[in-house]
Amino acid sequence: MIPLKEQDEIRLKFAQELIGPVKIDYFTETESALSVPGKTPCPYCKPTRQMLQELANLSDLVSLRVHLMDQAEDARSKYGIERVPATVLRGLNGQFVKYYGIPSGTEFPALVESIVDISRKEVLLSLESQKALKSLEKDVSIRVFVTPTCGYCPQMVHIVYQMALASDKIHAEVIEVTEFPDLAEKYQVQAVPLTVINNAVAIPGAVPEPQLMEQIIKASESTIAPPSSLPAGDSTPTPQPEVKRGEQRSSGLYIP
Repeated sequence: MIPLKEQDEIRLKFAQELIGPVKIDYFTETESALSVPGKTPCPYCKPTRQMLQELANLSDLVSLRVHLMDQAEDARSKYGIERVPATVLRGLNGQFVKYYGIPSGTEFPALVESIVDISRKEVLLSLESQKALKSLEKDVSIRVFVTPTCGYCPQMVHIVYQMALASDKIHAEVIEVTEFPDLAEKYQVQAVPLTVINNAVAIPGAVPEPQLMEQIIKASESTIAPPSSLPAGDSTPTPQPEVKRGEQRSSGLYIP
């Protein structure tokens, strides 16, 4: 699944940068040779599992546990898993982030960087954002809708994951929207990245960290409302200013 050259690069990266253990919990469906009327098999569950297994094999500090949705009620409840394929990344401090779909294309390097961040317990947010996150009194749900070909999506994914790792009040999940058309319709996703906060605020495009933090603070102080509608527009995101995240590691990994 992951080309051998990229595996060698990731193995070296993990050897140089990982410090603490990272656990991957993967949720999938039970494979069956029989077709069930009214149920569509998960087309990306098997390749996602293969990708994660290959990734876990690249370091002793990365472990993978596979859960079958119909047999993992406790784990599903613990991590709030609603659909498959679903990937949970977590470290030793109890913080975790979720990804729905297969993390391919431009999302794969972001997955690798997130594993490193969790292992190193690194928070690359500004001091202002870290202070604001510590002041949150209510839980905040953040969903980021992405596609594998979006060049701006990893930027938002990494920021939101960083916020979730920095605060137990932030609950972050990323959704590969082409795999879940029901969610695309529900949240009126017309362009990616689309960031939805508390089902009340929808932010199209890639935005700077301070602007996102401002919206999170506002959402945490307001009553949860239905998803806001977005204006019609082109599916190609408008270029946004690059987010400064401090010492950001570069990655040339790309899995088509």
